[in-house]
Amino acid sequence: MSFDKGFWKPNRKQEIFLSLPNSIFEGFYGGGNASGKSDVLLVYGLIHRWHENPTFKQVFMRRTFPELRNEIVPRSREIYPKFGATFNKTDMVWTFPRKDQFGSGMTNEGAMIFLGHCEEESDVHKYDSMEINLFTPDELTSFSEYIYLYIGFTRVRTKVPELPAIIRAAGMPGGMGHTFVKKRFINPCPPGGKIIVGKGNVKRFYVHSTVVDNPHADPEYSARLDGIPSEAERKARKFGDWDAYQGQVFDEFRDRHYPDEPENALHVVPSFEIPVWWPKMIIGDWGFAAMTYIGYYAISPSKRMYLYRERNFLKTKISEWAPIVKDDMERDNPKIIKFCRSAGQDRGLEHTIQSQIEEELGRPIELSANTPGSRIAGKMLLHEYLRWTQKPFIPPSEMPVYSEEYAMWILRNKGLPDYQAYLSIFNAHEPETNIPKLQIFCCKEKMHDGHPNCCPMMIDAIRACSYAKPKDNKPAEDVAEFDGDDPYDDLRYACDSAERYFAESSREFDKIKKQEILTQILAGTQDWTGYYRNMRVVESVAKPMQVVSRFHRRSA
Repeated sequence: MSFDKGFWKPNRKQEIFLSLPNSIFEGFYGGGNASGKSDVLLVYGLIHRWHENPTFKQVFMRRTFPELRNEIVPRSREIYPKFGATFNKTDMVWTFPRKDQFGSGMTNEGAMIFLGHCEEESDVHKYDSMEINLFTPDELTSFSEYIYLYIGFTRVRTKVPELPAIIRAAGMPGGMGHTFVKKRFINPCPPGGKIIVGKGNVKRFYVHSTVVDNPHADPEYSARLDGIPSEAERKARKFGDWDAYQGQVFDEFRDRHYPDEPENALHVVPSFEIPVWWPKMIIGDWGFAAMTYIGYYAISPSKRMYLYRERNFLKTKISEWAPIVKDDMERDNPKIIKFCRSAGQDRGLEHTIQSQIEEELGRPIELSANTPGSRIAGKMLLHEYLRWTQKPFIPPSEMPVYSEEYAMWILRNKGLPDYQAYLSIFNAHEPETNIPKLQIFCCKEKMHDGHPNCCPMMIDAIRACSYAKPKDNKPAEDVAEFDGDDPYDDLRYACDSAERYFAESSREFDKIKKQEILTQILAGTQDWTGYYRNMRVVESVAKPMQVVSRFHRRSA
């Protein structure tokens, strides 16, 4: 934004945002970097001349004080003094003159624009005594949903008919609040420009803007955005693509295919009918006040894991959700049923959560691992399951020399998985055909019980993962906890369960591969008689598999 001879002219998208009627309670100006987000919030009240009313109060908010001090205060000094405002550095408030004080020598006692911050959710109570006419949280995705809703829906009000009681926010993809902002403003109408009516007839409006819409943006800065290494991150920052953003942790996650990436770079796929012989797992992350999330996974013969269904229950008793899951079990016949380790904790009750779940389901359940470092190990394993790039080829001349002594040392001191990993270094390089090893169903078709065959909660949870900060008391490489992280935890347990299944059930998995081969042959021959004969052979462990085609018979 620039003032030319004291005048400021908004760009086209800012004009739309500034012209929203006060009947629209929530307005969100969102998109990419350098789209004029902070500027339009700083001048919003000035454009409408609300600063001329001595009772007007605006709260411009950033998440942390350093953001205000380093970015917003210097910018505000270029704007508000032009309107006669003075700044109180202690209270971080700009105060405007009253009309009746000009030439009187009085100090400013008029409208007030507060530069506030709210880093922790408990900080919301600092605003409990305020009546806010215009609440303008900047970089909204850096806030939690609770902070936004608490201040926005309890403190924004007016007793003066001439003054508004509205929220005008701005932000871009990413951060801890990415998921709630996307659900609230973007999902109902991704291009923006449409009034969304929510609960209580509260109206919302989204204006999508990028650096292209800002004529004052530095052209060189726009070009530098093209240098962002992650293609998905570049799409988010330059084009304000809310679907491209994958969070700070799993930036390899793809819910759509980009033209400049290989065809296999895709984790979200349309649903299909899963063969009955594929092994299935039901994995649960138990909670009550926090949700209980249940993920349904299937493993293909190529060792790719599919999340084909999800269920969630909030503040729901075990006796209420368990019968639903039990019906699923009877239909899907899962090989593994596993819940989070917390279900086995002794809570001073007669029965643990584990025993209650087992009683309701009518069968025993496994518990997830809880060893030191299991969270980090689970995160790294999930990276491997999301990987869609081929492992780098190592020329034979650069291959390390195999050492039997070192291999035995690894087996004794590190265990079987590390031993097998060492041996795999010396395997012949072959193109991987099963990457990524995780894909998630997303389809609007209805399942047998009327629920969509779709897993949006898992998709949102993967996108929302960000790295832990020092205040979280977690290792820096761990994922920070956030509201709605239950699907992510569930997925960690599922990846670990799949790996254990591969290691411990090689004979059964061989049978699954043979069943898949027979099905492929059937698709070409339509020889159902031969198909059923060979299926019986596969089911019989004592007999080797013999493939029967249309023109061949089993020998006596």
